Amino acid sequence: MKKLLQIVCTCIAIISFSQAKEVIKLKGNIVNYTEYAYKSIKVIDQREDKQIGEIPFGDNKEMREVVFPSTPAIDFNGWFAKGNDLDKGKVEFVLVLKKLKLSVGESDGKTTTGTMDFSAQTFAKAGDKYQFIYKKDTVFTFNHKEVSEQMVKNIPVIYSAFIKKSYTLDPSDKKITDNDIKDYESYVKANAAALKEEQLKDGIYLSYTSFFDQLPEPGKYNLETNSKGEITKAVKEEDGKKSKISSYKMFAYVEKGKAYKQTFSGFLELNRDEKGFYVTTNRGHLFPVQSNSTYGMFGLIGGIAGAIEQGERQKKMKKQEAEKIYIDPLTGEYDFSGES
Repeated sequence: MKKLLQIVCTCIAIISFSQAKEVIKLKGNIVNYTEYAYKSIKVIDQREDKQIGEIPFGDNKEMREVVFPSTPAIDFNGWFAKGNDLDKGKVEFVLVLKKLKLSVGESDGKTTTGTMDFSAQTFAKAGDKYQFIYKKDTVFTFNHKEVSEQMVKNIPVIYSAFIKKSYTLDPSDKKITDNDIKDYESYVKANAAALKEEQLKDGIYLSYTSFFDQLPEPGKYNLETNSKGEITKAVKEEDGKKSKISSYKMFAYVEKGKAYKQTFSGFLELNRDEKGFYVTTNRGHLFPVQSNSTYGMFGLIGGIAGAIEQGERQKKMKKQEAEKIYIDPLTGEYDFSGES
């Protein structure tokens, strides 16, 4: 009996050891072309589930576990060192991994659907203090005949785009501790004046940080509209001098305690509930529809056709059902968590 048990345990160990792996190849680069140089990259892995996913590959649909080559810290450090001058910077670039999860769904016989649940944050670190830079929390959707291969191939593409976007942004003025970044979202929500105070301050806000910190532009501004009733600018007159702020430069304005957010379709009412601030609308009113890049293959005529179709698609998007779309207090972006 004892010998049989040993054989069973040995077999289990062999099977576990021989489980097929699909290794993420961190191809491309994460070169920092901006003037703000970082001396190194620090990776903090806060993923609750370190398993990226076990998904089918190839014609035989062989189940393989998707893994980093070694550890995220070692792999991203090597990737960063390949193209960055480590002698230039004095500040450390910090990448916080929150979630990376792959799954494969249904197939129509031609293509299969796959999803990548992605969440990460970046900070700048000088000494023992951190300054927030950027975050992304979303689900990317893929449709492809070889969807597993496509998702794994796109992991470095997504991380590269995310990191390079962070390079272009200025770190927050607020300096926080190691303890604060353990749950930075909760920290921000607990300290954002706009989320704590019952009454918002009237005025013009040029950024999401000034809005959530409740620091409007100094002085009394009056809003001006065009013949259609659309707000075009805010004007302040002091000591015989006029100061103007174009509407497109505003993040939001507050009038009589009521907030209005600048969007692709003009200013929309900004409401608040227990989850935060939100606009009630659809994507068609928030973003211009993306044109089909294939039209570029057909020259000017194709471009015109594309523009016409794009306009029609925009109209269709605006007819979609309105919903609550929240403003992320960490980035000022629309929060589509759980969506692609």
